[in-house]
Amino acid sequence: MSDTPRFGFAKVAAWALCCVLGLGLVGWQAARAETAASPDKRRMEFRYWDWGATPKRDDYQFALLTLALDKTVKDYGPYQLSRVVRSYSTSRLRREINRGEVVNVHAGPWRPLEVSEDKLPERSVRINVSIFKDLLGYRKLLIRRADLDRFKRIRRADELKKLVVGQANGWVDIDIYRHNGYAVNDTPTPASLYDMLARKRFDYIPISLLEATTALNYRPELAGELMLLPDITVYLPLPIIFYVNVHEPLMAERLEKGLALAKQDGSFERLFKSSFADELQLIQDGSRVHFALSNPFVPKELTDEKSLEPGARGTPAKPHARRR
Repeated sequence: MSDTPRFGFAKVAAWALCCVLGLGLVGWQAARAETAASPDKRRMEFRYWDWGATPKRDDYQFALLTLALDKTVKDYGPYQLSRVVRSYSTSRLRREINRGEVVNVHAGPWRPLEVSEDKLPERSVRINVSIFKDLLGYRKLLIRRADLDRFKRIRRADELKKLVVGQANGWVDIDIYRHNGYAVNDTPTPASLYDMLARKRFDYIPISLLEATTALNYRPELAGELMLLPDITVYLPLPIIFYVNVHEPLMAERLEKGLALAKQDGSFERLFKSSFADELQLIQDGSRVHFALSNPFVPKELTDEKSLEPGARGTPAKPHARRR
C-alpha cells in the first residue's frame, strides 16, 4: 500500500508535464506562424557602398535608397542606412556585398547572374528596377589633348572603332563595346585608367555625363595632358540597378517594393529630374556626332522606358552615327 500513493503522484505529475509541454508547443507554433505570415520587424541595416569618385551619382543613389526605405516603414519596420566609402575592385566589391560585414548593397549596371562555381560568391540579388532610365548610357570621351585634331575628323562609327577604348576589368561595358566591334583594353582597376590613357595604352575613356564636368577633378595633375572631347557622344543602353546581399532576401524584397511605391506616387521621377536637370538638358541639346551602340545582354523590360532623347524610344538602337 505504501507504493500506491507514489505511483498516483507520478501519474499526475507526468500528466501535468505533458500539459505544460503541449501548451508550450502550441504557443511556439503560433509564434512561428505569425512570424511566417508577416515581414521581419527587426531593424534592417543597409550599408551602401560609395566608391568615392562619383559624388553626384552616389548622392542620388543614396537619396533614392532613403526614399524607398521610408516608403516601406509601415510594412517592414525601422531601418538603418549608412554610407561606406571604400575602394574595391569589381570582383572584390561583389564578394564584400555578399559577406555583408562592411557593405551589403550597391548600385551598378545590370549583369547576368554568375553561374561558374568560382564566381558564385559574387552572385548577389538583383533589384530589376532601372534607377537612371538611360542616363548612364550617355558618354563623353576623355582623350589626350594632343589627339584633339584626330578626334575632330571622326564622322563615322568605323573611324572611332579604329581607336582603342580604355575600361576597367570586370565592367559590363566591355562586352557591349566588343559586341559592337570596338577594340577594348581593360585594366585591373579604375584608378589606373587615367595614367594608362596618358601613357598611350589606349586612345580614350568614355565618361558618363554625370561625371563629365568633374572628370579631371579626380586627377588634376593630368589636366594639362587630358581633356574632355565636346563634339562626340556615345550612347549604349546601360540600365543601372541595385544589388543586395544574397543572404538578405527580405531586404531585397523591401527595396524592390519601396522603389515600386516611389514610381507609383511620382516621387521617384521628381527626385530623378531634380538631381540631373543639367545632364538632361545636355541630352536635349545633343552633340555634333552621336554614336549609338546596341546592348543585347539586358532584358527588354529594362530598356523599354521612354528615351531621354527628344523624339526617340528607349529600345536598343542599331549602331550608327548621327550628325547634329
